Amino acid sequence: MPNHSSITTIIFDWGGVLIDDPAPLLLSIFSRTLGVPSDALVNAFKHHAEPFQKGLCPESNFWQAICADLHVPPPTIPSFWGAAFREIYLPQKPIWSLARSLHQAGYKTALLSNTELPGVEFFRAAQPHCFDALIFSCCEHCRKPEKRIYDLALEKLHSRPDQTLFIDDNEHYVQGARDAGLHALRFTSPRALRKDLAALGVA
Repeated sequence: MPNHSSITTIIFDWGGVLIDDPAPLLLSIFSRTLGVPSDALVNAFKHHAEPFQKGLCPESNFWQAICADLHVPPPTIPSFWGAAFREIYLPQKPIWSLARSLHQAGYKTALLSNTELPGVEFFRAAQPHCFDALIFSCCEHCRKPEKRIYDLALEKLHSRPDQTLFIDDNEHYVQGARDAGLHALRFTSPRALRKDLAALGVA
């Protein structure tokens, strides 16, 4: 069990840490299915992704806006995003194992992710977990690196920022956590993460 003066809470990112980063494969599926160049799709996403990722618009409205920009018909399946996400989902088993081990050792653990509602629905239906809290951008109407989402995680976990460690593969989001007062590590590999945790006294 961690000491009171040490890190007591560990928050994991989902895409790029607990699972392979889904973005490149999702982009490939969307680009191929819609018949548009990936760079054009990325540019459209930049204009319309935030409301969808914050849960402020339904998926159907998101695709209508995207496809209007690209001058192509919108997808007809009920959840294009959800179907593609299920197809490319690949857990990082060593990190899931690490999260379970830390939880069993007495650390509070959480998942914090910028995620769209179809991904959350898939997670809740298919992914058993050991986390004390789940914080998804589409459910909280804010996203990394906004300070509010880190504060919400701390509230849900009843944790202080100086006792909390955040792990993400995106340096921008890592810095956001540091700006919110948390300890933070950039994930590069399971082996490097275990070394970094040991250096912080996380057993």
